[in-house]
Amino acid sequence: MRDVTFYRRSPNGEITQQIDAPLAVRGRDGWSMQTPRVFTVGTASLSEPAEVIVAKGITPQDIELASVDPTAQPLWRLDDSIAAYRAAGRDTDELQANYWHKISGPLSAVLMPLLGAVAGFGLARSGQLFVRAMIGMALGFAYFVLDNAALAMGNFGGYPPFLAAWAPFFLFLLIGETVLVRTEE
Repeated sequence: MRDVTFYRRSPNGEITQQIDAPLAVRGRDGWSMQTPRVFTVGTASLSEPAEVIVAKGITPQDIELASVDPTAQPLWRLDDSIAAYRAAGRDTDELQANYWHKISGPLSAVLMPLLGAVAGFGLARSGQLFVRAMIGMALGFAYFVLDNAALAMGNFGGYPPFLAAWAPFFLFLLIGETVLVRTEE
């Protein structure tokens, strides 16, 4: 690999060293970083040894998995990436949440007219078009805020991935249906 940066971490997860090298070669003992620059955080010192061995047990396949962008992959490839992450024993919550959101997200185009229906119905009897239009826009805005918050919670495991992708959609579908039925009566 070329232009590699490796971070050594303490058991608490704090960065203790940053190792930059123009070249890293996979060897029997790990990755051999050629002509590295080693910055040690605790002493704020910089050294340039000839070689440093890092990342024992990290395979090229593990590194390849790190480059999965769930928002850029099509649905059918994302399914394969989830299976590969599972096989490697890695956390799949972010990938699964984005997988389900690739289905639920486009359905918001169906949901928005329903949320805006509050402005269209009930005009003949009650008037107040401006107030009704503002309520419709507020519902649409609230949907996107809640959708993004739920997806973020699903990405780091706060919500189950399926719930993170679908809960906002079904919640606002019920709100939209309730508004539609109430304005018709």
